[in-house]
Amino acid sequence: MSGAMIPLPSSPRRRALTLAIAASALLALAGCAGTGALSQSRTFELRGATTVPTDGWTRAENGDQPGSVVYLSPRMLVDASDVQRATAQKDAAGRAILILQFTPAGTAKLTAGTRELRGKQLAAVVEGRVTNMAMVQEPMTINTMALTGFKSFEDAARVAHLISSTR
Repeated sequence: MSGAMIPLPSSPRRRALTLAIAASALLALAGCAGTGALSQSRTFELRGATTVPTDGWTRAENGDQPGSVVYLSPRMLVDASDVQRATAQKDAAGRAILILQFTPAGTAKLTAGTRELRGKQLAAVVEGRVTNMAMVQEPMTINTMALTGFKSFEDAARVAHLISSTR
């Protein structure tokens, strides 16, 4: 899996428009998921990331850029327990995406964590693999995010089910 993290507006109309625009922009993202030294027992988590070796950070392959390495912060910003609802959908181009709606506490953690990461990378880790990387421009203050890059709709649905069963 590879892809991008997309914060989504709360309005259904704006969410659909954002997904359509994002789908167009994500055509450039491709590749296979990396296999990091992370535990696969965690279904989903967001962590700070860098391409520079950093003491105490975990080395993993970057699924957004196959063959490249990323180092993940030991501090997790959010995980599956911070997700209120996870659903698999298809974007305007028919690609599978995973929509994550965070709990109020999860949204607060995401906002605080991304405030600290402004100007740095944020990585999504799904089943122990770095699947998505994004530069944090501003703190993420909305409660919904879309992850792309799944091999199939069934794969996205399976991960959504795993995340939902974590709660």
